[in-house]
Formats: sequence, C-alpha cells, structure tokens
Amino acid sequence: MKKVIDTEILKIAEKLVKKEKKWHFHILTPGCVFNKDKRFALVMENSSDKKQFVSFSLKKPAKTGQILVEMLHGKGISKKNPSARSGLKSSRKVTQMVERAIELNNKGFAWHHHLLFPDCIFNKDSRYWTLVFEDPLNGEVIKDMSKEKPREALKEIEPLFYAQKK
Repeated sequence: MKKVIDTEILKIAEKLVKKEKKWHFHILTPGCVFNKDKRFALVMENSSDKKQFVSFSLKKPAKTGQILVEMLHGKGISKKNPSARSGLKSSRKVTQMVERAIELNNKGFAWHHHLLFPDCIFNKDSRYWTLVFEDPLNGEVIKDMSKEKPREALKEIEPLFYAQKK
C-alpha cells in the first residue's frame, strides 16, 4: 500500500473516474477492525489495477470522504433525502445499523461503517457486497451481506455518518 497525502487520493479518484476504472475507498478510524495504526487512515483501492493508497491523519478526513463518497455513489448520497429512497424495505441488520447510528449520533458518539465491495482487500467473501457497522460503545460489529450493491442501505447510512458532530 503506497503512502500518499489526502489531496493525492482525490486526484487519483478523479483520474480513475475519468478512465472508468473500478475503485472505492475507506475511512478507517483508530480502533477500527481493519486499522492496525493508531491514526485515521484514508484508504483508496484501485481495483482495476490492484493498487492501494493510504493517507494517515490525526483528524477524521470527513471532508475528503464526503467528496469521495459522492464521486463513488452519486451526488447527494451523503445528505438526508427521504425522496431518494425507493421505498424498498431494508434488511433486519441494516435497520439495526440505522437505528444504532441514530442513537449514537444523538448521544454524540462517533461511529463508522464500511461498504466492502466484492473485490475489496478487506472482504473475506468476494461473492458478496458486505456492509459493516462498528459500534464503538459495545464493540459490536454488524454485517449485512448482499449479492447486489446495497444502494438503499447507503442512502440511509451515509447521511447519518456525515451528520456526526465528531
């Protein structure tokens, strides 16, 4: 994994979008199940070329993450927009994630989640998309696996993540 600064990650993402290559990113918090470092890590995966980049920081790279999430999943995904949802019912685990995220946001506790693409370096089962929610208070990790990209779940969880005060 190549170490870079966060502005480089944005430039790399822009190039990958232009070239229509497969990519995604992660914000790893200190204490995250995927993070061996004590700092925040912004990880960019270029799945097409099997390259990874990482930027470490002492603060959560929320602004960079918000730009990247909209590049990856579409404009407005990080903002609450009830009309954007299709009305499809969420799985029990996604509902559990959303309810817990709301509770943690209301109490002022920082939490995070991951969408593990099938070809993600952190995904142990490449047949599935895996949405992972990490609860900082009880240490619980909730996983929801699906054959298709969980678009509806992202429309629920992303606005809650970017609405956090911390």
